[in-house]
Amino acid sequence: MTDPAIIAACAAGEISPEIALSRLLLLGTAPDPAELARLATPGPLARLAVLADTHRDQLEPLSAFARAGLDPGDDTMAGTAALFDRFAAQAPEAGVAFYSFGDPEALARATSELVAVIREWAPPAGRRVVDLGCGIGRVSLALAAEAAAVTGIDVSAGMVAAAQARSGSARATFVQGDGLGLPMIANGAADLLLAVDCWPFVVRGGPAATDALVAEIARVLAPGGDFIIFNWSYRGDPALDDRDAHMLAEGHGFDVVRAGERPFAIWDGVGFHLRRRA
Repeated sequence: MTDPAIIAACAAGEISPEIALSRLLLLGTAPDPAELARLATPGPLARLAVLADTHRDQLEPLSAFARAGLDPGDDTMAGTAALFDRFAAQAPEAGVAFYSFGDPEALARATSELVAVIREWAPPAGRRVVDLGCGIGRVSLALAAEAAAVTGIDVSAGMVAAAQARSGSARATFVQGDGLGLPMIANGAADLLLAVDCWPFVVRGGPAATDALVAEIARVLAPGGDFIIFNWSYRGDPALDDRDAHMLAEGHGFDVVRAGERPFAIWDGVGFHLRRRA
């Protein structure tokens, strides 16, 4: 199945071929690689057709995953944990970056792009890093060699187990959390806290839960510590995301360094960077 708006956005370079294919899959019907090839013109659409052909064996399983439901439901954290337990069991790479299509090499490229932006915005070398919503540990493990220590936290027991199984670094520790607080981190014991595409699930839990978790992040970050969020919400309202980021920053002693930036070529993630006041 194709969607004209997605195809047009890809053709115009507004979204990458990887994001275009992932959005088609999220519609719940596997796109036909032959149809995409017929639509292809030189440039992004040709790359989209190649991607669909390369990953043709994963198109139906991933679209079926989408059809089974990606909404965590009213009990946000319990539903999120169940959703990512399902990802951990069936498609762990896609669970942390759907646009990798479950391909470890594609995930490695996406992670390299992500980590390069993190290094540019808030160098992790020698710092104590917390990776909130760590999934299978791809970011934690990519940073472990340069960071002083990395603690990966996830609400999904399956994702934490997958991260532990993949870890070969003594500097990386993975623990399960409840998505509501950070009791495993002492006051001022972190220098950099990352929330890579997990914050939308926090926001979905409501303003009180979001405020409480930002208060916890302020508690665990040392003065001058950095809080980086990629994707504030899935509400489709950039102005509201920007307003909420500034409001929460002001309420909990952060300065807003960046808000609403789009630093990626592959991913369509939107970045926010808050810094704990000294």
